[in-house]
Amino acid sequence: MLHRRNPPRLRPALPLFAALLALLVVIDCGEADPARMLAESRRLRAEGQPRKAADLLARLIERSPRDYAPHYERGLALLAAGSHDEALAEAGNAIEADPKSVDARLLRADCLLALGRDEEALPELRQAVASAPDREGVHRRMGAVHARAGRLQQALNQFEKELQVNPKDAETLTEVGIFHLQAGQLAEAETRLESAVSLAPKSSRARQFLAEVRFKQSRHKEGLDLQAGALADDPTNVQLVVNHAAALESYGDPRLAEEILKAAFDRGLKDARLYVQLGRHYRDWLRFDEAIATLKQAIAIDPGGAEGHFHLARTYLSQGRNDEALPEFQEASRLAPTDPYAYYYIGSILAAQGKVEEAIPLYRRSLELDPVNPKAHYSLAKALARTGKDQEATVEFARHAELLKRLREIKQEGVATAD
Repeated sequence: MLHRRNPPRLRPALPLFAALLALLVVIDCGEADPARMLAESRRLRAEGQPRKAADLLARLIERSPRDYAPHYERGLALLAAGSHDEALAEAGNAIEADPKSVDARLLRADCLLALGRDEEALPELRQAVASAPDREGVHRRMGAVHARAGRLQQALNQFEKELQVNPKDAETLTEVGIFHLQAGQLAEAETRLESAVSLAPKSSRARQFLAEVRFKQSRHKEGLDLQAGALADDPTNVQLVVNHAAALESYGDPRLAEEILKAAFDRGLKDARLYVQLGRHYRDWLRFDEAIATLKQAIAIDPGGAEGHFHLARTYLSQGRNDEALPEFQEASRLAPTDPYAYYYIGSILAAQGKVEEAIPLYRRSLELDPVNPKAHYSLAKALARTGKDQEATVEFARHAELLKRLREIKQEGVATAD
């Protein structure tokens, strides 16, 4: 008799179950492992995903709220993501976790700098220097703060200290070169900026200011080439676009200047400075209607910008429309009271209207702000003569003649002439 065998009893697949359980444990432990999460956050930040890195680190902070590293790394990620206030808070948390951390102090300083709170950043930077005097980048940051505040000698001192720590820091070499350029020390500026370009050939800022040195050396083609290369690498740099267009007007092809400005508009740049430069181009080429329309666009974009009003006034003046030019010059002077040229032109219009007594103090104010403007000396001399102040007029005529003589001797380019 045949006996039916009972079917086998179902038993758990123990090996498979154990493997799945182990995998889940590994996955869970992998996320909980601080080292792995920190490494992943750094990878995300390096790949341009700082917000994801910050979110990942937030989970780690929930598990380890008092650990230094997650707060510090999250601060870096938030700073990179542009969340400066959140980054500042995390920098504070990192300092609280490790008060001796130089990195955390520098992170806090960088957050404050990003928020425009330069003077608050200085104590953090000083503390970092005290703790780590040979730390690269700290003196450079301090120098930048002083430079923005107009403390130029202090800025230079800090930049020089940075170069003692890191003599091949292209960014610092650039800033020192700019300082020497602004001080009229061309040889020193050239040396530093050439070194910066050699160390960082793609540095737009270094090439931009080395170009300025070349223009002052009358090496115009080199200057234009440097500007063009810098602009190719930094096409959204509005001031560089303006400077290159202005240089092309003076040393290159003005038609190319117009093309460059219009190309900037096509790239989405709508800065008032671009419209001012294009308006000046139109005026120089006697395209007055286009100049006026373009300069009015500049004023619409930035009503508080003096340049738009000033050059609109210059355009009206070029057409003999003095009554329209006068209020624009007056508005430019109100918005930029330390600009000498609006005073000069207001005085000239008033003198032409027969208001010579009113013009004289305006010419004097212009010369207080720019003593080497020969036109202002000449106009003041004529006004003084017309009001019977012959002795003072003689002095001003002599100053005008002496200035012209000096300028011819040194063949100085770009001298202030109220043009």
